[in-house]
Amino acid sequence: MPKRLVVLLMLLCVSACGHTGTEHARFVDAVRGGDMETAYRLTRDDDFYTDSASLNARWFELGSYHYLNGEYCQALRYFDQARERAKELYTKSLSRSFAAQFAGDGLIPYAGEKYEQSMLRFYQSLTHYLLSKRGYCEAYETEEDGEKKLIEKRDFDAAEKRLHFNAARASILDWNSLLTTFTRESDDKDEFHQDMLAKTWGAEMHDIYGSNGDRQIARQLYRDVPKLLESDYAGAPSLQSENGEKLKAYAKTKGADLYAGDAKKENVRFVVKVGLIAPKKAEKIDFTIPLSAFLASGSGNDFVSCLGMILPGQRISFEIASVPEPAKVADYRLTVANAAGKRVADAPLVLTAPVSETAYKEFKRRRAGLISARGARLTGKYVSAAVAACSLYNKDNALSMLMAYGAFAGSLRLIESSEYADTRYWGLLPNAVLQLSLRLKKGDYTGEVVSGGKTVKTFSFTVDDSRAVLVDLNIPDA
Repeated sequence: MPKRLVVLLMLLCVSACGHTGTEHARFVDAVRGGDMETAYRLTRDDDFYTDSASLNARWFELGSYHYLNGEYCQALRYFDQARERAKELYTKSLSRSFAAQFAGDGLIPYAGEKYEQSMLRFYQSLTHYLLSKRGYCEAYETEEDGEKKLIEKRDFDAAEKRLHFNAARASILDWNSLLTTFTRESDDKDEFHQDMLAKTWGAEMHDIYGSNGDRQIARQLYRDVPKLLESDYAGAPSLQSENGEKLKAYAKTKGADLYAGDAKKENVRFVVKVGLIAPKKAEKIDFTIPLSAFLASGSGNDFVSCLGMILPGQRISFEIASVPEPAKVADYRLTVANAAGKRVADAPLVLTAPVSETAYKEFKRRRAGLISARGARLTGKYVSAAVAACSLYNKDNALSMLMAYGAFAGSLRLIESSEYADTRYWGLLPNAVLQLSLRLKKGDYTGEVVSGGKTVKTFSFTVDDSRAVLVDLNIPDA
């Protein structure tokens, strides 16, 4: 077998290797169904993003898994690892790498989509704040040099509580820096570069921090909300008309509340994450390479004759990642009753982050570019495969025609398998984030989140003397 064909087949075999995503899909379904034990077991599978190029996708999910379980120290460990790796990968150009030019996209190191990197800062800030209020690190098991090790529960002293409190605010500043970088580096007004949640949660954190300077920052962030609705979120279906007006009114009210006295200030803040983000899926694209692309690589009579025999009947296609268009975010209401059972609040939750719609917008914007880039790479692969296969052809040997046809057909199958869609994504991100603030007296309360006339979440909480009480709710099956 000619050397060039051997080399080509070896490269295609390497680039065809990758995870199937099956275990990840089962993991997401298990979390949605509340089966956290099965979900964690699935993360131990070799197919669950264990390859070096996919570690960030793995860390995103493990961070979210532990966060949903209330295991905040473990969650933060994975979130921090993901941030550092994303930062490292973002500074490296992959345009000249072997993976970017020849292998499938699934072999390129995954830093995370821009909206995923943005949401990562939200979860870092939120987790730090929850740790500062809870005041301890949970016990957990880790593995070092192949041996399991138990990390015991550890209570925080005042300094460590303050450390996490400060880190919650620092994550907001890091978030702003990230979004500033995205804005500076992109001239495409439709590309993701600003996040409404960075305004509303960022302002919340600055308000909770409480200094005069932080309140001024928070006021500006709330003032940015209407502007962002008219620019980056102008095409978000769920933030049009009524929901958009609710968000504007929420930002205005919160802006005024920044300077309210203790007797009137809204002291209970609700952050509600509903559903799970729309999944990335593979979309099959049929593709035609013009004959001229093949002829440019060889013009001899034998080569032209060989092409005439191996090209007819060969089906050429590839996959790209896509995100299905999500349904509009449903309406949700929050009701609160005191210890005596008396209803003391009934208000609509305010949509502040339609995450699935953001993901859909990004992939819709990139679809044509993905097809074009993949087509250009495929052209090079197919032409190389044709040249390699035709090196077996000899017009005086009838058997060589069958060998050339078989070699090309085999190469096509390997090429198609190497061009699988890169469907790595952060599957435990919510479909949407909603917020609300209330003024409640000290005491014990029960709450319900209601949508479509049905209660989707029941919970309890206590309002103490704290300046701010955060009620953090997750409803992945909503």
